[in-house]
Amino acid sequence: MTSVLVTGAGGFIGQRVATAASNAGYEVARLARRSQPGDVRNLIQHDLRFPLGNLPPTDWIFHLAGAYAGAGDKELRQADLAMAHNLIHWGLAAGIKNWIFASAAEVYGEVHGIATEEALTQPVIPYGRIKLMVECLLTEKTKDISPHRVVVLRIGEVYGSEGRLITELTARLKRGFCPWPGKGNVPLSFVHVDDVARAFLCAAQRAPEGVSTYNVADDMPLTWQDFLRNVAQLCGTRPPVYLPKPLVYLYALCSTLGSRATGREPILTQQAIRLIITPKALSNARLKQELGFQLRYPSYSEGLEEALRGLSHHA
Repeated sequence: MTSVLVTGAGGFIGQRVATAASNAGYEVARLARRSQPGDVRNLIQHDLRFPLGNLPPTDWIFHLAGAYAGAGDKELRQADLAMAHNLIHWGLAAGIKNWIFASAAEVYGEVHGIATEEALTQPVIPYGRIKLMVECLLTEKTKDISPHRVVVLRIGEVYGSEGRLITELTARLKRGFCPWPGKGNVPLSFVHVDDVARAFLCAAQRAPEGVSTYNVADDMPLTWQDFLRNVAQLCGTRPPVYLPKPLVYLYALCSTLGSRATGREPILTQQAIRLIITPKALSNARLKQELGFQLRYPSYSEGLEEALRGLSHHA
């Protein structure tokens, strides 16, 4: 039986990846920073910012652990970069030859048109920069392993019933006031969380030896305005209120300063705003052509209906 270690298995995407791998017949070890509700099989509770001890050997590492995408440079270096160093150090010592890393569309920076995997990587926010650093670190540290497979998945905007995007967005829409920076005309690519999980399995089954990179996105890039309008319609609410960017940046600054005084996570950060207003439309052609990947939710409209049904069920 093929075995896999899933890091970040307590997170929104990590949980789905671990469950999908288990359902596909993999022997799954779930590494999470916090304990999980219920009887979670093969759970390893550990903070990856600290070195790993003795773990059972595994055939694959699916690396998804990381900090909040709206965090700053310092926090991401102390979290994501430290996690990557500790995981790679342990993996190399354990003889792990197969890796899949959950990167992000933000490594491309300001995307003009639709980005393929050959597009320049010019990240403009800390989250994109740190993801690119981990990509390079993993590629460099594993280059002398033979044979090996290192797969980088550059993932679009992920949504689903239990994700922060859908839960917070629908809550704000139902309260009657949902502010949004700018005009919402930024193009980007979405992908349902279940399709992300299926992309991990597809890569593990079909990726070639060596290093390979694939964009993970649905077939229909669109703007935030289109996505938000559809969510509002399905929820039976008014659409968001679009505010001038300087006003939202001022609010984010006040939120950050207030969070420092109270010790709480800020509601909105300046990096999170930049995350929202940066265009990031992706081509998924390579993933489909080279690995034969098939989307369960080719467009956001199909995926949104499932996500909102799931949100109602969980509520």
